[in-house]
Order: sequence, then structure tokens, then C-alpha cells
Amino acid sequence: MKKILAFVLALCACLTVFCSCAKEDASVPKGMQLASGENVDYFMYVPATWKVDKSELYTAAYFSSGDATSISATAYGIGAEIGSVSDWWKTFEPQMTALYKDVSEIAETDAKIDGIEGKEYSFTAKLSEQEYNFIITAVIKDYYVYYITYTSTPEYNEDHLEERVQVIENFDFKD
Repeated sequence: MKKILAFVLALCACLTVFCSCAKEDASVPKGMQLASGENVDYFMYVPATWKVDKSELYTAAYFSSGDATSISATAYGIGAEIGSVSDWWKTFEPQMTALYKDVSEIAETDAKIDGIEGKEYSFTAKLSEQEYNFIITAVIKDYYVYYITYTSTPEYNEDHLEERVQVIENFDFKD
């Protein structure tokens, strides 16, 4: 009886391991890879061909074949006085525009990340005489603003917009 019980327990342990691994593999969208590390409270998936740069404070990936396209996710703690993404943007925009030259008019549209309503900000700007396109998608959750920043040079911008949309659509908070 003890041998049967030990065998059943061992079998249950093995099945638990295999089932949890299968679930983890099944949750990664086809053609993508997990980019986020264990120290963040979200899952961010990027195209499998991109290079991943994991940090304890943010998640980033970049296109691996020579163009300057990247995407990153950042969580930033906010106070109670920030009640909306638009409120956050009013504090963030001056800091951001101080870093860049020739910032174009910033277009604001509604957006979502993992079902949470937010905003998207699109613009161009120069850094060290190189022009970049930016799309920042932001939401507020649990006194944090989460923002995903897509950056690309104009000549490669269109090449990766679909991949950017896939990253946003597959972003998942660890609830």
C-alpha cells in the first residue's frame, strides 16, 4: 500500500510539473518570446527574432538586424494627485521634450493595455541629429503608470508597426 501511495504521489508531482510547463509554453503567443523578467508584474511578449534586454526596472527589446527599432515597458509609481494618464503626461512631457530636439506636435489618441483604458502619444523628435518616431502607450493601474514606448527611425518605422501592435495586444498584467 505504501508503494502504491508513493507511486501515485510521484506521478502527481510529475504531472504537475509537466502541466505547468505546458501551460507556460502555451501562453507565449506564436512567433513571440517572453521578454519580461521575474521582477516585474506583467508579461511582455516580443517577436521571436528580436533581441531582449531584461532589467529589474523595465523590459526592452530591439530589432536585431541593424535598424534602430526598439520597444520597452516601464512602470513608474505615481501619487494620488495623478488621476489619469493625461495628468501623468502633463508631468512627463516636459521631462521628455527636454531630452530631445525638434519635437513634433504630439498626437493623443485613446488606447488600451490588457483591457485597461489609457492613451497613446505619437510624435517625432531628434536625438543627436538622428530623427526618431515615438509611440508611447500608457495606462494607470494600482498607483503605477505603465507605459510601452516604441521607437524607430523613419526609414524603418513602417516595417515594425504590426509587431508593435502585437506586443501591445499580448501585454498581460500578472493579476
